[in-house]
Amino acid sequence: MASPEIVIVHDSASSLPESIRRADNPGLEEVHFTICVNDRDKWVDKPFDSSTERAEFLKDLETTRIATSQPNIEAYRSVFSKLVESGVTEIVVVPVSGLLSKSIISADTAASMFKKQADIAIVDSRTVSVGQGLLVMQAEKEVSEGEFSKAADLAGRVERLSKQLHLVQAFSNLEHLRKGGKIGRCSKMLGGLMGIKPIVGVNAKGQIEPISDNQTGWPRSLEFMAEYVAKEVGQNAVRLAFVYFESDQLDYLQKIADDCFVKAKDGSGIEYEDLICEQSMAISVHSGPGVVGLGALVLK
Repeated sequence: MASPEIVIVHDSASSLPESIRRADNPGLEEVHFTICVNDRDKWVDKPFDSSTERAEFLKDLETTRIATSQPNIEAYRSVFSKLVESGVTEIVVVPVSGLLSKSIISADTAASMFKKQADIAIVDSRTVSVGQGLLVMQAEKEVSEGEFSKAADLAGRVERLSKQLHLVQAFSNLEHLRKGGKIGRCSKMLGGLMGIKPIVGVNAKGQIEPISDNQTGWPRSLEFMAEYVAKEVGQNAVRLAFVYFESDQLDYLQKIADDCFVKAKDGSGIEYEDLICEQSMAISVHSGPGVVGLGALVLK
């Protein structure tokens, strides 16, 4: 496989589909969050290798003091070094929102070590989970189609795309968001009471914000999410991504979304397949189990 002209580096908060995360794709490099249990590093944010591993993580979520640690400078430095040694000189980094994690600071510090060896452009995704994942996958697609050969140009494209992105997630409750200290403007939501499913999004600055806390039951909550995003995007064609973690609501959300959106097509006129993504371990620490969400990227 020929080397891509630009390699896209992203952190594991992007929650890409497992098949992509495990694939040997020379155009993508993932840098991993770490999950700390009772103040000790325990998990590397990767897809589960077994049902036993999944069960142990779920137990940790409910019974331990659990937190996440962003990729450090060395993690990014190691990836940049490997790419430079392989001859790559154009690199774009798309980390999780800088208002939700310091991953972008680690990337920027590491990139400063390679100023004479590579053009490394860093773009704050201003989003998280499959919102970030959609930006990464669209950037990779456009590079593979030969639309970009310079990191700065691709970074500008990602920056523009980030302003055309819409992301919502519905939680079973807000317990894990509160425990993780990421609740911010959602602190007054009523999640979990009387069957209410709190729905949150990410605003233009990259902050988590409340969308609704008066939807009772999963069917109405999922309908509200799809209708809310559909109203935001209007008649524009979109590339969709769905995210879940320990939830049985994904099929219904997909069914609703099929009736709400115009699907975008790639340069060959082929309709984009929906991205179906399991929420990464790091983001699941903050969302908890029983989460389902929808991301829509407007492509003009």
